[in-house]
Amino acid sequence: MNKSDYFDPNTTVERVSAEELPGRLAPPATSKPYPVVRYAATLKELRKQSSKIGNEQQQLEFGRLVKESLENLGAELNLPDGHFSVDTSGDPLLVKEGAGQHWILPTHFEGGAYFSAPHADHQYAFEGHQIPRINIGRYVRFGKSSGINAGGDITIGDGAWLSPGSLLLRQDHGAYGRPSIGSRTVSMTTQPSITLRDYAWVGRDAMVGWNSDYIGLGGIVGTRSFINSWVGDYSIVGDHDRILSYQPFKAFLLGEYRLTVEEVLRISDWARVDQDWLKVYAKNVTALLGADGDTAEFGEAVRDVTGNGRKALVVQPSSLRLVSALAAGRVDVVTDSQALTPYVLQWANDHKNRRTRVRSDLAGLDLPVETAGVLHYNKRVGYDLVVAEHDGHAPAVPLAELQRPLHQGGLLVVDVRSLEGAADGPDSLVELRELRVGGNLFKVFEKK
Repeated sequence: MNKSDYFDPNTTVERVSAEELPGRLAPPATSKPYPVVRYAATLKELRKQSSKIGNEQQQLEFGRLVKESLENLGAELNLPDGHFSVDTSGDPLLVKEGAGQHWILPTHFEGGAYFSAPHADHQYAFEGHQIPRINIGRYVRFGKSSGINAGGDITIGDGAWLSPGSLLLRQDHGAYGRPSIGSRTVSMTTQPSITLRDYAWVGRDAMVGWNSDYIGLGGIVGTRSFINSWVGDYSIVGDHDRILSYQPFKAFLLGEYRLTVEEVLRISDWARVDQDWLKVYAKNVTALLGADGDTAEFGEAVRDVTGNGRKALVVQPSSLRLVSALAAGRVDVVTDSQALTPYVLQWANDHKNRRTRVRSDLAGLDLPVETAGVLHYNKRVGYDLVVAEHDGHAPAVPLAELQRPLHQGGLLVVDVRSLEGAADGPDSLVELRELRVGGNLFKVFEKK
């Protein structure tokens, strides 16, 4: 082998003298500014202004400046309405608790909080629609010196909080990327988007890596943690994605009553919420688990792809049957509703299970994978087993999408009700058998 065999023919490296450098730093000549250059310049100017933020009034005014600057950029680049949005609506809220009080401000930025665009000088060919989207909800707090590397779409829900010094990274320097001297030439549009759901909280000095695409409803990333995978709804995680605990009582309350930010702030006795929730749980859990033996046939059929070290994805479960049957391994649950979430998390709590994640963002038909990337430091990512139930209240996820997150050799178990009228499955799926779970018929496929 010659070393030149490894060279990318589409990549060139040119020597430029120090004397030439000032004249070469500008983008190549063009009749109009490159969209990515305008995007990067807008974020750079906002970051500069952020260093001057002082009191609460200035924090509010800067939030409005971010909104105005991004909306103006969207208009300049002819981007669709909503490509950039920052909700600064609402009034400052003075919360009084006994003799004490504190402020909850509309979406605001404390001193040094910023967005950055990674390495726009390598993205000149990008068109406007390739610029990442930024959408921020109400009463969001960006703590002092918190940062968002906006190299992928950013969506932040109401009441979310980035603590001081926390970082959201949308830039990949993986093991098979260039070494540090060349790593800055990383394409931002290859990075996954990230969504922080309502009341998500990234702790002080925590870092959220590029393979994390979701921090769930009420999800918490612990102080000084580094995570690189998604965080389930109402879960608290520590360093390297380790699940520390669940908050099913919050999942119950916020899912049941759809509380506003103002109403959430009036609740302080969460122990009482927990007590009331446990009564509801005790009343319903037996029916949700089903009769003994309901999953015996299922367990036998999937025995070789479950257990310690195995990973399963359960899509739109209608009960706790399948989740509990897979508890020996890691289980991810994805739904389009919060109805079952508190039950799954309480069951996991009661069984000292710290291997279960739930996300309720199944909008459309896109399924999550273990991490947001297809490679995670060259580790194979995906699931050993995917199980899809169907009760008719939502569109069935197509077989092609259900098999996508599976490892080769993994099993797909599908409720036959979701297959009615569907086209033939992908060539990569081989039907093995049929089985029953809780009275419903399922088909089992292997991904070859």
